[in-house]
Amino acid sequence: MTEVYINSSSMIPIDRYYEYDIYDLVIEAYKNFEGEYDVNNIDLIVVANAYSQKLNNASLIAPKIAEKIGKPNVPAIKVDNADASGGVALLTAYSMIKSGMVNSILIIGVEKQSDYPSKYLYDAIATNLDDYMYYNGISSHSVAALLMRQYMKKYNVDGNYFANWAIKMHKNATENPFAYLRFPVDLNTVINSQIISDPVRLFDVGARADGAAIVLLSSNKTESSVKINRIVSAQARYEFSPSLPSVKMLRNKLGMRLTEKTGIDIHDSYSIMAALMLEESGVFESGKSLYNLDNVNVNLSGGLKARGHAGGATTLYQLAEAHMQLIGSFKGKKANVDDYLVISSDDLGIVSYGISLSR
Repeated sequence: MTEVYINSSSMIPIDRYYEYDIYDLVIEAYKNFEGEYDVNNIDLIVVANAYSQKLNNASLIAPKIAEKIGKPNVPAIKVDNADASGGVALLTAYSMIKSGMVNSILIIGVEKQSDYPSKYLYDAIATNLDDYMYYNGISSHSVAALLMRQYMKKYNVDGNYFANWAIKMHKNATENPFAYLRFPVDLNTVINSQIISDPVRLFDVGARADGAAIVLLSSNKTESSVKINRIVSAQARYEFSPSLPSVKMLRNKLGMRLTEKTGIDIHDSYSIMAALMLEESGVFESGKSLYNLDNVNVNLSGGLKARGHAGGATTLYQLAEAHMQLIGSFKGKKANVDDYLVISSDDLGIVSYGISLSR
């Protein structure tokens, strides 16, 4: 049976790169990557990107990226599943190597989100909702707010409870040179920040910016290899109970036993999504997850909240960080872990991917 490994990884700090276009971001990430690893025997390039046609007026970006990084003759494809694009990119690459079709695949995640005002960006993001919601002005923020209200009512918690997530993520990010928001925050700052969609406040929302991250998948094991034990996917509409059915399905499919030596990286697009993901995946008891954040190695980079949210590239950041943590080369906050659980998702958990990694 063919095994699949992440053999190397690279990323650039998430930021607003006004001077760069979408291809420049990839080139910068590839420079770091190429400097350390042999990437001359790539069979395929898979590009994960969500919004290039809308935000960058750019189509057919995969072969263009291949040419920009000096691989014009390597077949290149783009996959798009909103902010879970990296999850489906990994599933595609993993399946192709597992089947024996190819031996080595370069997965590139890239998103350029800072060229337009936030209103235009979030209008593009709102197209992820169903047509009824989109054409009636409902946003992802609004849906997150409804979920948050239901959670607060069900478990009798307030804004202070959700503030624990932002405080923890910003603390983690202060040690991460790749993070976008590298500063600590206190309770007062979080609970008095701007209301985005009541009760969701500014510090409850993942910070979107530009980024590019790369991982190299191969059937050949090296000294820097991290094994992909399993990747599973699930799809289900959110429920206002509140719950995340797709993440609960991942838990049942993945069958991964979580221990103190497990690192966890989740898609914390909103504080409410962080709480639900930690609970639905079995890490914590429902209604109590954000009280116990010091007891688990979760989002050591600062997560989407403070490391930053690079759209379709976000999963590649999660994977690159997990790879670096497991081989001991991550430049931010480190944890002594033996395995990793990565949950890749869109911002509302409709489509989710669960990835089990180990050294």
